[in-house]
Amino acid sequence: MFDLADKVVLVTGAAGGIGKATALLLAKHGAKALVMTDVRKEPLEKSADEIKAETGVETLCIDGNLISEEFDKKLVEETVKVFGSLDVLVNCAGISRAGDIYSVNEQQWDLTFNINVKGLFFLCRAAFVAMEKQGGGSIINLSSQAGRAGGILVTPDYPSSKAAVLTLTKSLAKAGAAKGIRVNSVSPGLIATEMTATYNYDPTTVPLGRIGTGEDVAGAILFLASEYASYITGACIDVNGGIAMI
Repeated sequence: MFDLADKVVLVTGAAGGIGKATALLLAKHGAKALVMTDVRKEPLEKSADEIKAETGVETLCIDGNLISEEFDKKLVEETVKVFGSLDVLVNCAGISRAGDIYSVNEQQWDLTFNINVKGLFFLCRAAFVAMEKQGGGSIINLSSQAGRAGGILVTPDYPSSKAAVLTLTKSLAKAGAAKGIRVNSVSPGLIATEMTATYNYDPTTVPLGRIGTGEDVAGAILFLASEYASYITGACIDVNGGIAMI
């Protein structure tokens, strides 16, 4: 079930959290090869070694900053050069900060959008070039429940950027449909990761009674990456324990 055999997968933000959980799950489900990228070189290499040891899947680490269009192009080119194709791209890289509307400055706002939206777009566009040549592919972008309903514990640059990801995903889905490229998004709710460790989420606010995990989000990503989702594009799957039903 959810067999990704012969699929080359690229996961951003793969050093930890949702990105690492996603990389591991896709490797467990038969991915031929796994390319992992993050700005954090040592944690990235450690995660890749752990995944390779557990699954036997060949991994390639490429550390760098996704804000650079040049890096995004090289990332895709290196993936295709080494493994022959790029079949699945999962954009997990992103940043957020706890705070209110008064604790965000211009520099932080620009950095959030550069990473969460700009870098994501240019990597998707580079992936489009490779995927169109090979006859198709699947892209999954990580949005957020905050992008649908607004944020409470985070500064407003984060939900604003994730709302942009939702709309960008739909635009890319329309552009990619005729090329066999499916583009979807996943919107996590309250998820326990290193980035959210200080947010003091209250599990009693969640109908399912617990804070989500990276594995919960990875499961939705696996479905969208698989052939079971072959007729789905431009969609968003909410992974939030029922905290919001939109």
